[in-house]
Amino acid sequence: MDAPRHNFLETCLFFNTNAFSRQLLKLAEAEFKPLKLSPAHASLLLLVFETPGVGPKELSRLLCLTPSTITRFIDSLAKKKLVARKSKGKSVLIFPTKKSLDMQAAIAMAYKKLYLRYSQILGATSAMDLSHRISKANGKLMENFNNREDNETLF
Repeated sequence: MDAPRHNFLETCLFFNTNAFSRQLLKLAEAEFKPLKLSPAHASLLLLVFETPGVGPKELSRLLCLTPSTITRFIDSLAKKKLVARKSKGKSVLIFPTKKSLDMQAAIAMAYKKLYLRYSQILGATSAMDLSHRISKANGKLMENFNNREDNETLF
């Protein structure tokens, strides 16, 4: 039997973005493995470094993750003594610890190595263009969800 000449998956944005994401995740996990951090935890830490005292709700919005996922991430990082929670009234604020600040340069370097790896594979211009296009498309999808009255808030 001959293989189909046109595979419907080639034109399926959902399938292709998920497959691409899994490949990028493999690259990212390899770069962050020496730090004993997941790429997602490293992303959260970078935001906490950039904005000490950031709240979980803002982290949820910036990382496009549910509040419960952010809570689990913060719990995990607090257990490793990489973030500290401080209460301010009813709010909880997240701060980096000395231990995480000591890792800040290594985390930034891991992200730089990741960027260089995928840029080498895809081409720097293509990688940057793809990132901008995906970000813009993601913004449109999020706007669509936020404008629907019958949809629960995702983030």
